[in-house]
Amino acid sequence: AAVTAPKPCHSHTAPGFMLSLSVAPILAGRAAPPAPPPQSGSVELISGDLGSKTPSLDNIKGKWSQAFKLLGNAATVTAEYDRAENDKFLKSASLSGAVDKIKYELASNFGGPLEATLETSTEDGTTIEVEAEVDGLSSRVTRVTGTRTLSVNERECDLELSHTLGDNESKLRLSTMLGSGLRAVGLLSSKGGGKGGLDHSLTYELEYDTQLTEGRTLSAKVSPRDGTGEVEYEDSATIDATIAATFPLGGAPKVTAKRAFSF
Repeated sequence: AAVTAPKPCHSHTAPGFMLSLSVAPILAGRAAPPAPPPQSGSVELISGDLGSKTPSLDNIKGKWSQAFKLLGNAATVTAEYDRAENDKFLKSASLSGAVDKIKYELASNFGGPLEATLETSTEDGTTIEVEAEVDGLSSRVTRVTGTRTLSVNERECDLELSHTLGDNESKLRLSTMLGSGLRAVGLLSSKGGGKGGLDHSLTYELEYDTQLTEGRTLSAKVSPRDGTGEVEYEDSATIDATIAATFPLGGAPKVTAKRAFSF
């Protein structure tokens, strides 16, 4: 009798195996799905004076920000809430970002003109900032500021020159570190007075800032000319909150607490 040769056996797993081989390179070449844009928020609870007879919650602040792409450039939209300023609505909302070497910010305080700020830096390290107000179809520049770090007698000095157009006031601020956390600040102001004259004023103050231990800082601002100033101690290490004690010269001390929650 004739013997019939057996038919070849086909594996049912072969097509699946070949499919995985053909799809794998495609999956490997695919870009990973984009990550969700980063966002952040915080709520801050601030007490009144803890030394008063009836300590209470003095203020609530909140902040939320969302990063996204605007015309191919990174941008951030931010909303802020401050119960002390407006307990029924947001305090402000802003849009910020950068295009090439120019940083920008558009901010609204809900009730006034739109505030626009442009900032750029030159090759010599000078930072120029222009502030403007936009109200409907009209706009006007309100303030121009230039800042730069200079070396004077081998000591670095921070120089800031600003001019406010509405008040016709110019200010020159010069500050330098004296060492051990002590900074000297001088401010020369010139403002348009009556009958085309100018009113000049010169003030100076000393600032001190140091970290005592981890989470504990001490700062002070003193104006030797009139004897005014304030000393502040902050402690965020003792408890799960920040305790601030302020001691105004010639005034009553005040102790407050604030607790921030991030989300």
